[in-house]
Amino acid sequence: MSRSTELSILGPSSRITGRVSGKGGVRIEGKLVGNVGVTGPAEVAEGASVEGDVNAESLDLGGNLVGNVTTTGAVVIRSGSLLHGEVKGAEVAIEPGARVSIRLDTPFELNI
Repeated sequence: MSRSTELSILGPSSRITGRVSGKGGVRIEGKLVGNVGVTGPAEVAEGASVEGDVNAESLDLGGNLVGNVTTTGAVVIRSGSLLHGEVKGAEVAIEPGARVSIRLDTPFELNI
């Protein structure tokens, strides 16, 4: 399986209303009101915000996201970020200092 290395960047002055979709990944540095659907990784940079659902290979959240997340890979919620919604991913990491209000759906093992 080949991975696309294409990355689209929505710069810090971007203010978009509507759906963002395509092959490859996306880095959001501005504000997006709408859903994201990409075949590669998604990143919401520190200071950026998304109001909508994210469907991607993975998510690295440094800014704010109000919406549901579905990934086939990892979800990383960075310190200082905000996430409100449902999260489905292969693995989820929440750094200390992140603000979350989520419903989590991920496989895990309990070592008892």
